[in-house]
Amino acid sequence: MSCATWLGRVVTRIFVAGLHNSLGEQIFASEIARGHRHLSSSSSSSETSTNNNNEEQLGELMKKATEKEVARISLASQMCRALHSTWHDFHLGAGFVSVVSGLPKDFASSHFRRGQFGDDAWFIARNTSADVIGVADGVGGWRNHGVDPGEFSFSLMRACEKLVENDLFSPTKPERLLANGFSRIREANRVTGSSTACVLVLSRSDAMLYSANLGDSGFVVVRDGIVVHRSKEQTHCFNTPFQLSCLPPGQQGLSDSPESADISQIPVKDGDVILLATDGVFDNLPDYLIVSELSKIQGQKDPLQLQSAANAIALMARTLAFDSKYMSPFARNARLYGYHTVGGKPDDITVLLATVSIER
Repeated sequence: MSCATWLGRVVTRIFVAGLHNSLGEQIFASEIARGHRHLSSSSSSSETSTNNNNEEQLGELMKKATEKEVARISLASQMCRALHSTWHDFHLGAGFVSVVSGLPKDFASSHFRRGQFGDDAWFIARNTSADVIGVADGVGGWRNHGVDPGEFSFSLMRACEKLVENDLFSPTKPERLLANGFSRIREANRVTGSSTACVLVLSRSDAMLYSANLGDSGFVVVRDGIVVHRSKEQTHCFNTPFQLSCLPPGQQGLSDSPESADISQIPVKDGDVILLATDGVFDNLPDYLIVSELSKIQGQKDPLQLQSAANAIALMARTLAFDSKYMSPFARNARLYGYHTVGGKPDDITVLLATVSIER
């Protein structure tokens, strides 16, 4: 049996970025060019002049993306390793074809390891009943107190991953998965910090997507170019998201309950595209641009094509995050709260991209 035939039979396939530099740079360069062509030529009667201006700004920025920046995202992707050394077909039913891409805000101070980009952390796991993906964004303010914000988010995602792999969770209760993962790291008493968290569970038996989102990470489900679901952002006030916290003894601070997570239950169809990401993506890319990119890969189940799209989204978010003149979604939201600001929001960026695959 050929490798292609073998992979084609797998319901759930995970392809974590591991491209060689030359191939990776070619893909990213082509995505930059493709993105610019699309942004400079596409428009619809429903788009506002503001969107058109943003498209022109983005097109110019993407032309300025340097080879060094392209090499950086390639390096960050290569630091991830395949989650499983073998592929398993967990019976017929619904599953994800999933990829991940991302970039830390500061390459100089970030350590690379599987499941982490800067203070962001993520996981992809599966068992006989479900496929599960998740992200967590460590609260950067802890760095002012000598605490690495990435340790908490990383520990939370690893705890959730192990619960899934050991079948110690209910596919219909993602909020309980978060709660139990949180309980495990609290009981271990090894980390201090806070993070947002978002977990998606795709049940194999009924093709139902169950979600639990706490804070300002989130996800969007796109079908035939239309958003069929978008998660709700949870904040206490501007730039202060809901968060899970492990505080030092005797210290008081913001700490929300896992049960406070916004939960949803969404029926999905074969070919639906799902983007799960931290706020480094949503604060810098407007929804219409995200939907446009996801529409290009509608129904796509080739991991290489999905990886190319995930890399392109991460690179676009990164490019805009460091542009001081761009009117980003973050800047627009800030103005609603009376902050007269402009520019992107430099941040860690994590993109999990998944296509729903249903085999009967």
